[in-house]
Amino acid sequence: MGESKKLCLSPKTLDDVVIKDGLEAVTVLNGKEPYFLVGGIATQSYLPTRCRRPTSDIDFALVRPLSKPDFRQMISPVQEFLHDMGYKSSLKVANASRSYPLYFWKPEKDCDVSCIEFVRRNREKFQEHEPRLKREYENSKQKIVEGRKAICLVCSPEDIAIPKLVRSINSLGRNPGFIDLIPSRLEPLSEKEIGETIEILNQFRVEAMTNPGDPYLAERLRFVSDIYDMRILSEITGFNKDYFAKAEQDWRDIVEHPDTENKILRVALPMFLEDQRIPI
Repeated sequence: MGESKKLCLSPKTLDDVVIKDGLEAVTVLNGKEPYFLVGGIATQSYLPTRCRRPTSDIDFALVRPLSKPDFRQMISPVQEFLHDMGYKSSLKVANASRSYPLYFWKPEKDCDVSCIEFVRRNREKFQEHEPRLKREYENSKQKIVEGRKAICLVCSPEDIAIPKLVRSINSLGRNPGFIDLIPSRLEPLSEKEIGETIEILNQFRVEAMTNPGDPYLAERLRFVSDIYDMRILSEITGFNKDYFAKAEQDWRDIVEHPDTENKILRVALPMFLEDQRIPI
């Protein structure tokens, strides 16, 4: 789903019942499909409520190729589960989309739509990413859906942060001025600063939502959100530095842009200040 389309969805956190319902519905695929949770909701699963920033969808990766017919067949039991919970649902797959979305909503709240997405990959694209996906799947964590008995497989903190690092590197390449959007001080975030940062992100989201045709605003929101997610994960959850170093080698944009990576690591991941690659 495109960024402008996502911005039309009401942002939510893992504390919202609808998000828990969506996660529980996907767990009907347990033992049947090699899937795992990624993105913003995966990030939130490692954080306390006070640190969670709203996001637009529930993202999943699948360790096999996924075509449109495959997706429709795979997602059918998820739809049935949601229907049994009183939701309506719709599959609207755009040909140019990088993901396959399932939209769902309560009939009495038909203007408040949520979305479950699976990354689409044809056989050739899957083979290109297969080693990385298998590694991420094998290193994912089993987590209980909050308040439910269902268990969902969630991407590791390292494998959440690294794609965000890649996106941040690419965003800085397109918009060098973005470096001014992130703080230079490296002390742990205080309770006040966490709240202020989430409020800034909410303001950026409102601007992007009211100007859906402006790619700069959408990219600014994504950049600052990614920086926050990396920083808060490093402080609350922490990373296995050896695994992080190994995993980032699978991403060409990191390997090819070490200077930009270092700029981001200095302000987003203070734990890496001990690394000799990064001059203080």
